[in-house]
Amino acid sequence: MKEKNVFVLLLCILGLPMLASEAVPLSGTTAESMHVVLMKLERSYWLHASLGDSPHKNYWDNRLPESEPPSQVHVSNAAQLLTRDYHATRLYLIYNKEISIDMAYQVFSWWQRACTDSVEIVPTLLLSMYDKNQTPVFTEEELSNLCKFFRGKINPKHCAVYDVYPNRIQPGDLTVLTRYYPDGLIRVGLQPGEELTPPFKSAVEDTWSGFCHGIRNEQDWLQPGFGAESLRKWILERNNTTTPIAWDLIVVAWDYSVTQRGEFPGYDDADKNMPLPAGRNLMAVKEILSLARPSSLAGFSSDLFILNENSRSAQHDGGDGAFYRTLREGKQYNGYYAEAFREILAAYRHLAKGRIPEEGH
Repeated sequence: MKEKNVFVLLLCILGLPMLASEAVPLSGTTAESMHVVLMKLERSYWLHASLGDSPHKNYWDNRLPESEPPSQVHVSNAAQLLTRDYHATRLYLIYNKEISIDMAYQVFSWWQRACTDSVEIVPTLLLSMYDKNQTPVFTEEELSNLCKFFRGKINPKHCAVYDVYPNRIQPGDLTVLTRYYPDGLIRVGLQPGEELTPPFKSAVEDTWSGFCHGIRNEQDWLQPGFGAESLRKWILERNNTTTPIAWDLIVVAWDYSVTQRGEFPGYDDADKNMPLPAGRNLMAVKEILSLARPSSLAGFSSDLFILNENSRSAQHDGGDGAFYRTLREGKQYNGYYAEAFREILAAYRHLAKGRIPEEGH
């Protein structure tokens, strides 16, 4: 095939309209090179390194009990599922001191041994708790020691900061991390409309409200004022920067039972939250691929912590079927949110082969 703009080619394949203001010329890009670009897109997840059922100590409150640490077998089981069956190329492993720092050194070492060289482990730290006072999770000395370990033993290039609240992270909070990772800090949980400022070099953007808004796909989500419109706006905003963004694919949606067309119900309740409607993730992936500038598109990610939190509700899968537990046991997740999760796996599987994800595959 002759040289063709990636954006135009994608639009033709996807059958989407092309607006002049959205065109992104990339002279010299062929269909063959687009195949390579798709294969190289990030396919990641974020989850707790400890895989604990309730990794809430120093997340909500420092008075909570420590999480039960995993065994080496648990980590090996999880790594195999996430990288082989769930097609991950990068794992953002969250640590909020829910287990002791000495135990964390061991656990991260197990993850490093369990993953192949083709999978990047990115240590991902929560710096401030979600309590009223936004209490620091780590002392400066603890952060320094962790960064020395991570840089020397786990990942010399990248470290991440996890936060799903906007504009909480101040430059002073990053002093220690930038000392060890001056060119490789990643923000996980960036909110739509939130500016990504130095020293962060890339980010994973939360998309929950955009993906969830609307029960039905054609009649609701794609209509003006609903989720697809929000997602397109966010993508075009990020196109104005050169910061690579990985877009969050969603498993857990909000409660659709109390609104007519799937508007936000006014609460986020793990006992009531429902799976994302079928087909939504694949439609969203196509929107992102068709609109995002290649220079601003890192790839895709997915929040497995929220999947664990909602799946372990007694109204859904309960403790025995919670997502982290299935990872520890090396079992495929087949619970309440399985259909939406499998859709992400299908998208990752297609991208790994350099193909556009297709519905029904």
